[in-house]
Amino acid sequence: MIKGQQGGDFAPNGYLQTIDEEFDVLPSQFFPRTNEVHPIIPNDTRQRRDLGMNPDVEKDNGTFNLSLGNISFYREQWETNKAVNIVNLFPELQANTIHNYYFDQPNDWWDLILYPDPDFDYEQAAIDNPGYYHMYKAKSGDPSIPRREEYCRDINNNGGFSYIYRRTNDLSVQLHHYLKIFQSPKFLDYLSQITGYENLEYNEQSTFVSNYGPGHYNGPHTDGTNGRIAFVFHLSKDWKPEMGGLFMRMDWDWKTVNKVISPPFNTLSIFDTKWQEREGAPHLVSEVSQGISNKRISYTGWYL
Repeated sequence: MIKGQQGGDFAPNGYLQTIDEEFDVLPSQFFPRTNEVHPIIPNDTRQRRDLGMNPDVEKDNGTFNLSLGNISFYREQWETNKAVNIVNLFPELQANTIHNYYFDQPNDWWDLILYPDPDFDYEQAAIDNPGYYHMYKAKSGDPSIPRREEYCRDINNNGGFSYIYRRTNDLSVQLHHYLKIFQSPKFLDYLSQITGYENLEYNEQSTFVSNYGPGHYNGPHTDGTNGRIAFVFHLSKDWKPEMGGLFMRMDWDWKTVNKVISPPFNTLSIFDTKWQEREGAPHLVSEVSQGISNKRISYTGWYL
């Protein structure tokens, strides 16, 4: 998340119809259900509980072919829904390699980001440096974290925009090299053929890897002017709805939730950041449940 926009900026002058009604989309069509079959996990006591990781898997030697599905099939989905799920993007072995790389990083490898910062003068910054976007970045042990979290949650509870979660700080050293396919000319051309958007541009500064743990969330927002296409490559393994961390899309009233997605592993979700003259449908990531050991990991960003 680079910038978030609250409802007051983009809500229409009168709530007359739902997003689905406005664009003649059936409720089940946005992010269509996949035909993915979840593998049966062997009963192996050495396996990391609930995460499908068996120590006896084949070693990843870095040789693989990316699975790019039928363009016509995905183009039809895009034209209907302005959103597409591309399932099983990487071979299972490489998808697990990427997951393990980020899952096993210690907390201090990430920045804990909190917005808004109670100690920052946003009004003055908008005058002095209009292009600057400020969030507070913390490491474990920062004594101000409890106070800042309380402030963010109070903002969220009173209808304002806030978020708390972990994310990468410098992808020049934190980006797993497999994820560089997202910036390759072949992949950009593939997305262009699906979406009809020509000359798509990748900017590393417009991407990050996020890691949501217990208590983390991202409040209601739109993607503003961050790009033409938003993408989320889901790297959460065995994620269950009861764990929270659900993607929820809302209608123009910023209250009615009409689409819910539980992160599907090794699936790339792309969606249009524009809905006619409006800058993106409002959406959020619900709070991750307390006490879980799993992590909601994804590679997220925008194509310009």
